[in-house]
Amino acid sequence: MAREDVLNEPILHATRIAPVRPVLSCADGNANELCWPSSIDPRDVFRLDGLGANRRRLARDEILFRRDQSFSMVNAIRFGHLKSSRPDHRGQPHVTAFNMSGDLLGLDAICTGRHVSTVCALDDCEVYEIPYGRLQEELHDSALLMQRFHCALSQEIVREQALLLYADMKASERLASLLLDLSSRYAERGYSGLRFRLRMSRADIGNYLGLTIESISRLFARFRSEGWIALDKREIELLNYDGLVALLRRPSSDTLRGQQER
Repeated sequence: MAREDVLNEPILHATRIAPVRPVLSCADGNANELCWPSSIDPRDVFRLDGLGANRRRLARDEILFRRDQSFSMVNAIRFGHLKSSRPDHRGQPHVTAFNMSGDLLGLDAICTGRHVSTVCALDDCEVYEIPYGRLQEELHDSALLMQRFHCALSQEIVREQALLLYADMKASERLASLLLDLSSRYAERGYSGLRFRLRMSRADIGNYLGLTIESISRLFARFRSEGWIALDKREIELLNYDGLVALLRRPSSDTLRGQQER
């Protein structure tokens, strides 16, 4: 599928609307401000000072790390949004993930010692740079921290598998899946899962889903006309969450054909 020219105009940005429930535990005023799931004991996790974690601010479009850069730090997002990308088979950048607060970045470099992806800030954000050597030492002493780390590794695997599933989805199903995924992730962080703003551009959305910018625009128009979403400039509201879920559960034409043959 031929790619359309990338638009520089950012659309649909993501921000905090109204907290739904306090899923995350956050402390204020120091390195303990990093948010972690409430199931993890803050006294156990908030040892970032002892780990020698460095707080780093990033402006929009600033690079956190680049592909093939040597690995020494695991990066934990305190606030803001970033995107991960790597070259496709043509050597062109392909967006592989949209990252937000609480996510750990750089885990793909643990095996080879070099980053596989390039990570870029989608807005002003802040991360904690945690020396990996110190983190390894801490993991031996903290079962709960080890659990959180393994969870992050598992999420990386799930994210990679999700990209493979997009290949078998229709365009509308891909966009619905992305919106539902963002909804779930915002809700887990204590934000509204039905009304939020996105930080990625139409070009980024299309690149991530393997669709053209024009296709993304047509899909948003269709979703509005179906009454599934409301879209006002950068703000999106999921008006019919169940409708989006049902869209993903509809049997494909191949499945229907097979059922009819049986």
